[in-house]
This record gives sequence, C-alpha cells and structure tokens, in this order.
Amino acid sequence: MHRIAATPGGWNPGMEGVMFVEQTPAPIIILTAADTEILAIAQAIAHLPDGFPSLRVAHILHLQQQLSIDTYADTVLRHAQVIVVRLLGGQAYWPYGLDVVRETVEQTGARLLVLPGDDRPDLGLMHQSTVPLAIANQLWRYFTEGGIDNMVQALQYLAQVGLDRPYHPLPPRPVPKVDCYPWAEPSSATGRVGLLFYRAHYLSGNMAVIDGLCEAIARRGMEPMPMFVSSLRDMEVQTAIRQQWQRQPVDLVLNTTGFSLARLEAAEMDLDLWRSLDVPVLQVILSSGTREQWDSEWRGLLPRDVAMNVALPEVDGRIITRAVSFKARQDRHPQIETDVVRYEPMPDRLEFVADLAANWVRLRNTPRGDRRLALILANYPSRDGRLANGVGLDTPESVVQILHTLATAGYDVQPLPASGKELMQWLTQGVTHDPDGWDLRPVRQSLSRSVYLDYWQTLPPEVQKGVGDRWSSPETLPAEIPIPGLQLGSVFIGIQPPRGYDLDPSLNYHAADLEPPHAYLAFYHWLRHDFGAQALVHVGKHGNLEWLPGKSVALSQTCYPEVASGALPHLYPFIVNDPGEGSQAKRRSQAVIIDHLTPPLTRAELYGPLQQLERLIDEYYEADSLDPSRLPVIRDRIQTLIQATHLNQDLSTLPGSPATEFNDLLTRTDGYLCELKEAQIRDGLHILGQCPSGRLLRDLIIAIARSPDRHRLGLTRAIAAAWELDCDPLSDDPATCLSESDRHRLAQQQYPYLRTVGDAVEQIEQTAAQQVDAILAGQPPSMTQAAIAPELTWIQTDLLPKLHNTHQELTALLHGLDGGYIPSGPSGAPTRGRADVLPTGRNFYSVDIRGIPTESAWAVGRNAAELLIERYTQEEGNYPRSLALSVWGTSTMRTGGDDLAEALALLGVQPVWDGPSRRVVDFEILPLEVLGRSRVDVTLRISGFFRD
Repeated sequence: MHRIAATPGGWNPGMEGVMFVEQTPAPIIILTAADTEILAIAQAIAHLPDGFPSLRVAHILHLQQQLSIDTYADTVLRHAQVIVVRLLGGQAYWPYGLDVVRETVEQTGARLLVLPGDDRPDLGLMHQSTVPLAIANQLWRYFTEGGIDNMVQALQYLAQVGLDRPYHPLPPRPVPKVDCYPWAEPSSATGRVGLLFYRAHYLSGNMAVIDGLCEAIARRGMEPMPMFVSSLRDMEVQTAIRQQWQRQPVDLVLNTTGFSLARLEAAEMDLDLWRSLDVPVLQVILSSGTREQWDSEWRGLLPRDVAMNVALPEVDGRIITRAVSFKARQDRHPQIETDVVRYEPMPDRLEFVADLAANWVRLRNTPRGDRRLALILANYPSRDGRLANGVGLDTPESVVQILHTLATAGYDVQPLPASGKELMQWLTQGVTHDPDGWDLRPVRQSLSRSVYLDYWQTLPPEVQKGVGDRWSSPETLPAEIPIPGLQLGSVFIGIQPPRGYDLDPSLNYHAADLEPPHAYLAFYHWLRHDFGAQALVHVGKHGNLEWLPGKSVALSQTCYPEVASGALPHLYPFIVNDPGEGSQAKRRSQAVIIDHLTPPLTRAELYGPLQQLERLIDEYYEADSLDPSRLPVIRDRIQTLIQATHLNQDLSTLPGSPATEFNDLLTRTDGYLCELKEAQIRDGLHILGQCPSGRLLRDLIIAIARSPDRHRLGLTRAIAAAWELDCDPLSDDPATCLSESDRHRLAQQQYPYLRTVGDAVEQIEQTAAQQVDAILAGQPPSMTQAAIAPELTWIQTDLLPKLHNTHQELTALLHGLDGGYIPSGPSGAPTRGRADVLPTGRNFYSVDIRGIPTESAWAVGRNAAELLIERYTQEEGNYPRSLALSVWGTSTMRTGGDDLAEALALLGVQPVWDGPSRRVVDFEILPLEVLGRSRVDVTLRISGFFRD
C-alpha cells in the first residue's frame, strides 16, 4: 500500500494505492461531491463573523476506498460536533461512507445532517439525519439556493443549530433557476449564439470558462447570449429558455451542461426544447479531470465524463465538440484544509469551439445558392472498382439523389449527372487514387507545393514530426499535388485519400498509430481554403477521417481528425445498424449522423463464433483503457476462439515474440472480421431517401416483422399460432421432425407433405409473403384469425408508414445544411428486433439505457443462463447457488445487454417492456413453479463506464 495525493476528479478504480484525505479535526465537517460548493464555501469564509468555529470540507470523490473512509472517520469525523453530508444520487451513491458516518455519530453524539446534492427533495435521504427534518430541510434550502451570500448564512445557521452558537442568520435568499448572464450589451453582430451553463458556476464565481467562450464568440463577430440554468430537465427552465430565445432568436446553442433532456421513464423522448429552437446544439465539455490526465491519456476523458458529457448528450442529438476546460487545483485553503478547484479554460480549445460555432452560423446564414459544399466519397481500398463504396449504400446513385435535391432547393449544382453510372464515369475520367491511372488521367484541380509548405509551417510541431518521420519531408512532394474529384458548380465531389500504404489498405483503416500522408492533409486543406467548403458531407460508411490517430474523444490540436478537417460543419449519411463506428465519427470529427436504412437484404454481418470473436476484440480494447487486469483473460479467449475457428490459418500469422505476435494477430483479425462483416448479400443496396419497392420492400417488411416484442408474437410465430402449431418457427431446430398433431394441422391448411420444422418454416415464410403482398397491393389479407390480425395491422399502420418515410433521409440532410436541428433516434438493425430505429433520417445515438436489456438480448441472455445452469448441474450434480458475472459498458452498448439479461434470468426476474417505446418499465419476479429451479444469487463486477 502507498499513499496518493488527492487530485481533482477524485479516485478511480484504475489508480494504485490509497487516497487519504489529511486534515486536522474541527467542530464542523462538510462532505460534498460538488467542487463549486467547495469554492463557494471557501469564498464565504472571509465574510463570517470573527470567532466563527473552525470547519473542514472534504470532497466525497476523495473518499471512495474503504480504508480512506475508515481513516478519515478515525482522524477527523470522530472529533466533530456536527457533520453535513451532501449526496448527489441518493444513498446508493456512497453507501459505505454513509454507514461509517452514521456509526461514528452514534458513538460520539455529533449531529448529522444528510442532504440531497441537488434541488430535488429526497425525504428518505434526509431521514438519515439525527436532527429534526425541519432543520435539515432549512439547511438544504440554503445550499439549494446557492451563492456566496446564502452560503454565509448557511454556515451561521449550521453553527446555530449544530453548536448552539448565538447567530441570527437571514433566511435563504431565492436565486432564479434560470436567468440571463449579463455579459455584454447587445450588438449588431452577424449572428447570435446561445450559451447554457450551470447555475452553480455563476453562484460560485467559477466563470472563467464561460467568459472565455463569450469573448471568443464576440471576437468572431457574433453576439453571445449566455444563460445559467439549474437543470435542463426542469420544464420551467426549458420554458424560460424558449421564451428568451424567441424574443431574441439564436442561430446556434453552445451547451455546457451534462446528461440528456430525455426522461428515462417516458415513452417518448422529451426533446421539445431543441426541436422548438431548431438550431445546431453543440455540446461543450467541461471535464472533471485534470489537464495532465487529458494530455497523457489517449482516451481523452474519464469514463464518467464520457457518460455524462458525451454518451447521454448524444441521446439529445447534440453535436460533440471538445473539452474546453479542466479542473485545476488552486492553493490549499488554510481554513477548510482542502484544495479549492476551479475550471481552468484551455484557450486553443475555446478557439476551436468558437470557430466551429462561427462556421455553423455562417453556413446557416449563407443563401443556398451561395453555399459551397464538399461531398466526400469513401474509396476503400484505393482502387477504382471500390470507389464510392459506402457500406450498405448505393453511394453513386445516392450522391445523384443528393445533387438533384440540392439543385431543386436552390443550390448551384451544374451540370447534373443523370445516374450514378454517369457520375462514376465523370469521376474516373480524371485522376483518382488508383495507382494504375496516376500518369494517364488529367488533373482537374491541385494544390501547389509552395502553398502546402506554407500550410505545413502552421501545423503543431508534433504533427510535423509525426508525418515527416513517417512519410519524409514535404520538400520531396511534386510541384502540384493532385486533388481527385469533380467540381459541379458550388459542390465538389471528392474522393477521400487513402491513409497510407497500398499493400493492404483494409488494415490501415483502423490503425491507431498511422499518421496520414502529405497528400491526405493537402486534400482537406484544399477543400477548406482553396475550394472554400462551408460544410463536409461524407457520404456513407466507411470513411477513414474518424480513424486517424489521436484521442478517442475530446481531441487536441495534434489529433489528426482535427488537423485534417478543422472546425468545419460535418454531416454524415451513415448506415443505421452500426452505432459503434458511427459514434467514432460523432466524437472524433464532430459529425451529425443522418442515418439511413439498411439494404433490402442487408450485409453479411457476423454470426456464431465470429460474432463472439468480434465482441471479444471490442472488449479487449475497452479493457485496455478501463481495466487492464482483464487483458490476459480476454487474450486467452481470443486466441482460443481463433484456433477453434481456424482463422489463424486464413490469417497466416507469422511467429514472433508473444506480445508482437498477439498484437499482429489482433490487428489482422480485426481487419479480417471487418472485411467479412461488410460483405454484401447481392440483392441491391439502399439508395438514400428511397424506400424499397416491390419484392424488396416485401422481403424487408417480413425480415423486420419476424422479430417479436412484448405486444407482438412476430409475424411467423403469429402464422404458426393461427394454424395452432406447436413448433416454434424462430427457435426450433429446422431438422426436427414435426409432431403428428402439427402434421395434421398443416394438412388441414392444404399442406399435407411437410415433414420437418424446416418444411413448416418455409411454408410459413411463403404465407407471410402472400399476406404482405396483399397489404402492399391495397387488398385485405386472406388470413383473419385472431392470432395474426394484430401483426398485419401493425405492419399496415405502423411499420409500412415508417418505411415510406425513408424520404426523410434526404430532407434531414437538407435541413442540416440549412443549420437546423436534426432530431435524434436509436440505432441498431431493424431486422434484428429494432424496428424502433425507423423512420431513418435521424442523428442516431449509440445506446439507449432505457431499453437495456432489449427483448432480443433477453432471449440470448436467458438462453445463456439456461445453458450455464444445465452445464453446472451436469458437472456438479446440483443447482448453482451463486456466481459472479463481469458486465462491460461497451459490450452492453453493442449487444443490447446480453450479460445483464443473463444475470436477471439467473435471478428468475424478467424485464417488462413498454410497447410504444420498447423501454424496460418494470420487472416481473417469476414464481419458482414457473422458473422450475432455485434462484441463483448474482454478483456483478461492472466497469466504470457501465456504472456511469
């Protein structure tokens, strides 16, 4: 064991050693989880009467380990006469600490006041106090109103009721929940930028970051409109914001508050505030970590910051920007004996966010006919045969649809290609990235070496060294650097450059340490400065900008996605079923996703052992940042699975040292699985904005409707139920022979020769096609049984209208280019139980914690639990009584909660989902007679990100 200093951000499970809070005893002790509260107390000290009792303040995040809590109780708490504990999140937030505090006051007789850490009453928490509830409530009101003046009165009130001192504090002075921050007088600016920040910063005087943002906005000729808020989830606050910004309309919102507006208990997400404002909402991150942590960590943010300031704001459809400040320890306050922490602004990050805001406002306020746009096509790998190969998307035809939509809307687009084929012919008549044609085709546009060298000198030294060491000096470049692409009026159709080596480009795509070559930087510099693009539109996954080296989130000026694309508005039509890679683009290149439908018959995906292997690789990388102690276990599972599937033979891995061999194996395997997953089943690709028609639409409807939910059997199961079959078309082994009763019932339906479950399923599928064909033809379906009627009604009144709304993909892109708000929506494969992702054309988010576990995940997890119990009973001869499971945030995002579902199934508890929203709204405890076994106690070992 060794000591570590208390640091801003507190202890986290990745730290070694024990964090001790070293203070001398005092009559008054205040424990809080808010740095702004500590700052306010520190400033209030100077205004207290002479002779005021001494007090100490400690941050609860520094008291997270049992040993540190026990030590603090022995050295400080046991000597106190009154103790205040402010908990954000209820008793569960700090259970061991609260138990120790209560045991201490029981022994010493000190007075204890336990208060909620926010403005929401919590009588259960307050009843943990040893003083009358009225006293605890009055002190809570002082803290809730906040500010230095109220804090002065709160401390005197505490000394009065806790130490019987003869003070006469004034009652709490109300401070508005929401109000304008008087930063500057209105100006004749070219645009207004709304700025939202927490009221606690205003009350504690912690305003350096907000002032810095306002100054940066004003320097760009815009008028900042800052407002402080207690919580954006408060409807009174939302109403006040709407009213203020309806009187003085804003062109964009910078939001520094965390979490999401969406109410977890609601069937529909409450995003009316953003919808009514209808402007881009940029999420600006005030990190709870330190500058030093951010500098040294590739992941950029602490897990709790990712949850509060990235993942949950994405649920609102906010655009993720940068971390503009970090917590910095000021001098240790001599009277409260703790370090006072302020948010320290990062000037260059403030400038980036202000640039991004200014560019969005400029885009919004530029007439359509004058806007300059760049549509970027993926080229993976760099051969003409793979040009414009967005995954699941007919990219050439989609680009043509975009161009025609832009032209109709008033953009300067000329000439217009008639088809995707003609567009490809135009593009390949000029130079591309295909090395076979470099010397044979004309160069339509280029960047001179001299201009590039001037740009090169503006890059950070770390970038110059990285690119120079990898790719040689820029002095060796040709006099003119070709820029592959085609200018059609004010719209440029560009071919995205390769990341580097041409030997196996698929391995380069996800390489975290491969700097882009000079030609890559030249391409994006030309777009931004020579062509003058006001917005980037990367058309279809699989672009490579979001995979360039740098931090995972909260990028710095040396992170290559920012070096390349700068602070341009970025819209990204992206397949709806890949939230993981879409999140990369959102978090690393400030992308607004415009999700699009999967192909009529989707990509191959991964199944069975290969899907398990992909999940393990994801967990390996996540463990590398969150819990490296798990790496050996995951590494062994990966190696075992690769051997079992014989992938090692396909990959031809070369022998080497253990670390090198495994890293090489992991990289090759990841690239290989990516290639397999992206292989298309050849029956068409999706065209942006177009709903499939005819047979393709019918097949898509069947694929979606096949999956059941709480209120639906699923189409094929409903047909089986209408025929009164005992077999399950979704889960029974197709090779199983049909029962005599099922064969008899099928014969009654005029299908007398069916022998196996597979035969029955084939007939059920054909019948499903007939029913859907009738709906599409506007005719009544032939089946009217009670079991099937709800399914056909759902298809007709819910699913089909949503599919017909696929045109929203194009209208959303157009609205985004107008500087409007793009509503958010869930992500996932509609054909795998996620019909809620429809209609497409939304800014998808990666996980909806309200829907975990999903119904599909429940089926998988329940099956896993049954198999586990079956194996245990076979090996041990009795039922298991308890076990432990590890649950990870990233794998939960990916699977919808398979592991959590397995834990619930072991306990004998089944989730209850709400029909309209598919959210978990309750849990049903299964009776033992239904469960058929004893319950299994489960201990969950969870990752930090899962917890947050």
